[in-house]
Amino acid sequence: MNKPQVPNANQLEVRRLLTEARQQFSMGKPEQAEALLQQVLAKNPRELQAIAALGMVAAETGRRDLALKRMKQVLELDPKFLPALCWASILLFERDQIAEAKKYAQQAILMEPRNAAMYAVIARCSVKLGDVGGAIGAFQKAIELNPTDASLFYDFSELLLATGQEHEAIKVQRKAVSLAPNAQGELKLAQLELSLGKIEMARVLCESALLRDPTNGSAHSLMARILTEQLELDDAEDHWKQAGELNPTTGALSLEKGLALVAIGHFESSIKEFEASIQARPRQGASYQGLAFSKRITSADMPLIEQMEKLLSDRSLSESEQTCVLYALGKSYDNLGDYATSIKYFDRANLLKKRALGGRVFNRQGFRAFIDDRIKLFSKEFFKANSSCGVESALPILIVGMMRSGTTLAQQMLSCHSQIGGAGEQSFWGSHETEMVDFAKRTVNRGVLVERANEYVELLTTVAPGFSRVIDKNPANLQVLGSFHLAFSNAKIIHTRRNAIDTAISIWTTPMRTNAPFMYDRDSIVFAYKEYIRLMDHWREVFPSDRFMEVHYEDLARDAETTIPKMVEFCGMDWEEACLHPELNRRRIKTPSMWQARQPVYRSSTDRWKNYQGSLGVFEELEGLN
Repeated sequence: MNKPQVPNANQLEVRRLLTEARQQFSMGKPEQAEALLQQVLAKNPRELQAIAALGMVAAETGRRDLALKRMKQVLELDPKFLPALCWASILLFERDQIAEAKKYAQQAILMEPRNAAMYAVIARCSVKLGDVGGAIGAFQKAIELNPTDASLFYDFSELLLATGQEHEAIKVQRKAVSLAPNAQGELKLAQLELSLGKIEMARVLCESALLRDPTNGSAHSLMARILTEQLELDDAEDHWKQAGELNPTTGALSLEKGLALVAIGHFESSIKEFEASIQARPRQGASYQGLAFSKRITSADMPLIEQMEKLLSDRSLSESEQTCVLYALGKSYDNLGDYATSIKYFDRANLLKKRALGGRVFNRQGFRAFIDDRIKLFSKEFFKANSSCGVESALPILIVGMMRSGTTLAQQMLSCHSQIGGAGEQSFWGSHETEMVDFAKRTVNRGVLVERANEYVELLTTVAPGFSRVIDKNPANLQVLGSFHLAFSNAKIIHTRRNAIDTAISIWTTPMRTNAPFMYDRDSIVFAYKEYIRLMDHWREVFPSDRFMEVHYEDLARDAETTIPKMVEFCGMDWEEACLHPELNRRRIKTPSMWQARQPVYRSSTDRWKNYQGSLGVFEELEGLN
């Protein structure tokens, strides 16, 4: 039987020095700790704990290069020394040596599977490397292991937002703010809540951010936007002024203010802001676009047109700025009746938008398969077999249709009713459908369906409190009507239809907020439109007639007095004359229809395609698909 080895005097002294060094460092005395550790190395140059401790002292005293050198020295002697692996991964990430940082963190995880800090490093490295799936999984594991680290939630929210998972991002951001409230976090959350239409919640958060940091110019400009949307224009003006004093960025604030005023229909004031923005910053393309789409351009605006055309000749102008100017010129020549020149500018704008997608190609086969899955699953028999899945609420009204088909106009008309609120365009249902329905197994997760349905009702009541019905007018919801009807069998769905070629031309000539994959390519628009018609033909067949109504845009424009009362009756409401005057509706609009929807119902947008008859190209294939 071997006797335990008794440490010699040198080993005992090393232990004593290491212990004393730790104590000195914990007491905030790094210089004394470093001197003691150097004594250890004098006695044993290969003492790993001392080398690693010197690296930690160097890191904590701002000498990050020396710290990394020390950690790598340790790993050369022992590649499995865990503290050195952890520190090396963090230090390498700071130096943007991402692949190596991730490798060390992964090695550390193999040795210590519950190391939250290393999962955090892997998550952040994966973001940098473009591995979205790996980043999401690593963030989730890090948060599971360390649910009180606010920085994890803040970073995870940024990732979710960047990948289009807006609703999940907001949930994570809310948790981050609850753990570590600060002005920037609250301001970001306020912006996210405002994007959902939760204006009161956004206001509370923005007010809190301003209390924490009264000199934050971004917070003042956001508060100004919020107050503008709430029609508290005098108070908004105070914040616009403070924002300008704190962040005197030439022309930028005027543009932001102009866009806020457009959203509430104050076009004369918005035009002045756009003009001021152009005066201060003549190369800001978005200001020209905002101005051109906020009014009807006439021959009196020729100096503006000449200014835009001259600006386009400036080769140093960025492509994003060029795109805005091209749309503005296309709209201007359309108003002037010079359609041949107009379409040339719109063609150039779409070409630049397509280029900005970075080579991303519309997957037609995948899109057709996506439509096939919904048609195959959501049959009358499927709805009958799953009739008890959802909730009783009849609160939501979905208005769907191909973009530019009149969904905004329909919402404006209906939301003039005293009992019908507007929630804008919500992406909630599309974001969660795959959680609720398994298309491969042809099954419904009833528990998740009910949970999401209740969350959706809560969202709508928060955005538009006090109404018997609330409209969600996201055109893309047409793709998820099957799961929506499962969840809300009592809810109403309105499908707006418009002349197919008019719709295509409107998509082509409108600067869109969305980057739908078929945008900016005429052949892809035609393909997507035909698939849309195929899906809507299916929904028309399987939905009960008292739950699904189709409205033609042309009827809204030409015979509003007959069409709108039918829509109100379909929604279960008594008639109110105000619904005939959408131009008086001051609820905010943030779609490209902002100007049109504020005008009295007009007919000039019908048969618009005839103006471009010589330039339709592949759009002619849509003739008759109305």
